[in-house]
Amino acid sequence: MPGPVKVTPPPVNPGIELTVGNIFQSNMVVQRNKPLNLWGTTNPGLKVSIKVSWDADSLHTVTDSLGIWKITVPQSAANSNPQTITIKADNANTVLLSNILIGDVWICSGQSNMVMEVDSIPPFRGVTNYPAEIAAANYPTIRALTLQSDLEVSPSYTLNLPAQWTVCSPLTVGDMSGVAYYFAQKLTTSLNVPIGIIVSAVNGTSCQAWMSTASFQYSSALVGYSDIDNATELYNGMINPLINLPITGFIWYQGENNRYNNPVSDYTKLNSALILGWRAAFNQGQLPFYYVQMPPFAVDYYTTTPNGGNTTLNDYAKFREAQANVLAVPGTGMAITMDVGEPANQHPQNKKPVGERLALLALNNTYNQNVQCYGPKYASFTANANTATINFVAGTANGLNTINNAPLKQYFFVAGTNHAFIQASAVISGSQVIVTAPSNVPLPIQAIRYAFTNAPVTNLQNSAALPMEPFRTDNWDN
Repeated sequence: MPGPVKVTPPPVNPGIELTVGNIFQSNMVVQRNKPLNLWGTTNPGLKVSIKVSWDADSLHTVTDSLGIWKITVPQSAANSNPQTITIKADNANTVLLSNILIGDVWICSGQSNMVMEVDSIPPFRGVTNYPAEIAAANYPTIRALTLQSDLEVSPSYTLNLPAQWTVCSPLTVGDMSGVAYYFAQKLTTSLNVPIGIIVSAVNGTSCQAWMSTASFQYSSALVGYSDIDNATELYNGMINPLINLPITGFIWYQGENNRYNNPVSDYTKLNSALILGWRAAFNQGQLPFYYVQMPPFAVDYYTTTPNGGNTTLNDYAKFREAQANVLAVPGTGMAITMDVGEPANQHPQNKKPVGERLALLALNNTYNQNVQCYGPKYASFTANANTATINFVAGTANGLNTINNAPLKQYFFVAGTNHAFIQASAVISGSQVIVTAPSNVPLPIQAIRYAFTNAPVTNLQNSAALPMEPFRTDNWDN
């Protein structure tokens, strides 16, 4: 009697390959509460089936004449349990993405201070106390994707260079951006939600390199920047491939390469146009944009005797002021770093407060948590003879103090009728600061400046340990 007939299934056609957009990988974080757009390629006219583990229904589509398929997966709540995405097409290979979490995705962009890794990786020295920070970095709900530098003359719709989603652990965190890591750490521990960070940043790059072509149409003043310093090329290669990905928002640490813009107010226009351009491209409403104001740095530190640079220069202070003016764009926030800079080092190591302050801005403004996210912010002053009382925006100056209760650093300057600024003597008085002008100031006091030079490392803060924002009350040229 003959045995059972063995039926051999038809072989998968080796000429049919199914791909998914290379931003989609195992170990990634998928944005919660927003539909997920998936896309990829195979042969034209093929049926593609998609099954995500967090939804009961399978989804189907047919590739177009170019073999491109696109499908939208319904939104889901946050989920810290590993999920899968399975993608199939007739007679083609199956794509399985695993260990996926559902949470919030943030794009982290800028130049070297955003690039700077947790570990000591040349040319950077690592974050403060990096060996202990690395050993303690057991945060499996943080996932990171770090893009390689990619300058493109026209917009790309896929990543041209390899980049891999990684799970945060002591084995992987060393290669992650320090600012982005601390930002994610603060968010995931505060929200108990997975956090994905896409680090798209390159050393020594200008704001205009990260702007889309369309962004330059927001202001006629920007036309001259549209063809210098690799304008649009990093946007084309490292931001445009992400625009169909649902995200929560952006964090930004950039400015060193634009500090000599002339006039310096051009940076306000550039950064504002970048924000508007990114929001338009991502088409997800007013996505939050939180950025870092430049820390103290003396580019001439080693040119003087003793070292320290010319302490009266204020070109970098005026650049910080141009950054502060970007706050006129709705949905933005600025992290102050005047207390954590290193005057001799453009890449200060103390990145934890920077990332955490960006996270506080997000927790307060995006997640509506009742946390303090602003340091003391100047509101007004009243002068009386040779003294002036500085008042602050309500709620920002509660519990004024100094770091470790050290003597208040005297970075307050006053000017009288001759418009010449002279260092004053300042004291904390409750939630105000009182400055006393020296006897050689021609009264009445006309203007006050605080930390308005290139490299003053400050120590005045509020009860939340957030530093006071530098300011000036005048608009004079000196």
